[in-house]
Amino acid sequence: MSFFKRKYDVIIIILLYLCKSKNYITMEAIEIIKHYIGELGITQTKLAALSGLSYGTVNRVLNRKQEIKPNTLKAIAEALNLPLHELLNDTSKEVIVPEVQGYIEYDGEIIKIKSFANLQKMYKRIEHETQVLPKEVKGIIALNKRNQASVSSHPNQDFQFDLDWESEGIYDATKIDCWGFKTSEDEKDGVVLDLGNQCSGYPFLFHGNEFFTSESAYLCGQFSLNSEECKRIQYQLLYERNGYTAKKKVKNANRKLIRQDWSDIMADWMLYVIWAKCRGNEDFANKLKSIPRDAVIIENSTTIHEGTSVDWGSKNSELEEAREKVSRYAELKYLKEIRQGKRKRNQSELDEVKAAARNEIQYIGTFSGGRNLMGKVLKRCQLALLSGMEPEINYELLRSKQIYLFGQLLTFQD
Repeated sequence: MSFFKRKYDVIIIILLYLCKSKNYITMEAIEIIKHYIGELGITQTKLAALSGLSYGTVNRVLNRKQEIKPNTLKAIAEALNLPLHELLNDTSKEVIVPEVQGYIEYDGEIIKIKSFANLQKMYKRIEHETQVLPKEVKGIIALNKRNQASVSSHPNQDFQFDLDWESEGIYDATKIDCWGFKTSEDEKDGVVLDLGNQCSGYPFLFHGNEFFTSESAYLCGQFSLNSEECKRIQYQLLYERNGYTAKKKVKNANRKLIRQDWSDIMADWMLYVIWAKCRGNEDFANKLKSIPRDAVIIENSTTIHEGTSVDWGSKNSELEEAREKVSRYAELKYLKEIRQGKRKRNQSELDEVKAAARNEIQYIGTFSGGRNLMGKVLKRCQLALLSGMEPEINYELLRSKQIYLFGQLLTFQD
């Protein structure tokens, strides 16, 4: 099979079946046929008689209304007393397109091939991942190391933290120390960045009630009107252990009851909730304090496309693309070791290998396209913890909005 002559170690089985040939004639070939019958003064009727074809077939072919089968093409060539390759002007390679069906096993995945175009696409993928990707990853790692050395030699000591809620920050990860987080798998310099609202493991007391996640406490603010319905929703959130479920299940089912003025207070309410989390969970407070004081904390919302991502996070497409490449390359190396018998497949281990590869890449691209409110909230809390003071929370604004929690009006006096 000449199509896959290169000895790719990653291809285990290639099984192709040429079921039939789908034949067509190029526009250039049709013009060549017309040229010859014009030169010879042969009409379509005469060509039909000489070739043994029906007039209708000849007419439809020359008017590009019917594909030419191999036998039809041969009959026309013989009628014109011409070699087939001359009739086609050496375009025969373009005429026959095989219809391909079969299966390819690539890196342990069985992939069904339904067409020649599908096969070509698979070939390009394999060629990229075996020939291009290793070079790209090598360049990414080298660039990341250079930028890391530059950032380390010029810490953000003079960096002016923009903690204003309304401003949209631009953070160049090649020049300043950016600590981006998205999931509980994110890690930098040995610190697991499970800082997101939906991350579990940091329960805390909030007005005498223990919340499993800060997401649930935050969402209580959205349903903080003085009504029995809002009170019922808040208790649902209190008992919900999973932050993702709290948002997708409880919140989405009650969207119509969200406060109309929520956008006015959401940043200060989040700060109020996260500060309570810092005071109520020592592990979380220590996690924030373990991040360098001069670091910029950023919620990486690059792959999040819902409307609030422009409020709570910031995007860095270049970093995300680089991480995807090194992660995929690490996966390919892992799978190769399995085929070589050096290790047994373990999905949890593979996930750790991919995450470790991603986490090595930190100093590429620029974060922008969002207000990064969550990063600012966490930074305010971190600086407050390090200074032994309370962050500047706009209690006057919160009091003016009449916020109720489990039926009680919050006065924010303590």
